[in-house]
Amino acid sequence: MITESDELSASLDEAAERWPDCKSRTELLRLLIAEGSKALLLKADNVKMQREAALQSLQKIGNGLWPADFDAQRKSEWQE
Repeated sequence: MITESDELSASLDEAAERWPDCKSRTELLRLLIAEGSKALLLKADNVKMQREAALQSLQKIGNGLWPADFDAQRKSEWQE
């Protein structure tokens, strides 16, 4: 059970304009939840893509900073 606050009421009224064939506020609420979920997933995907692009940019910047055998050199220091 959800109490219909002023903010929720306004959102449902806007949803009723978007989906005029919807007959009940309960169904409008279901549609709003579904659309909100899609928007959150899309936003999360966009953030992930932006982070991956930033990491790729950083990777390009970092190329050539260390010698090709740096990892082997580092590990050999541990064995001494």
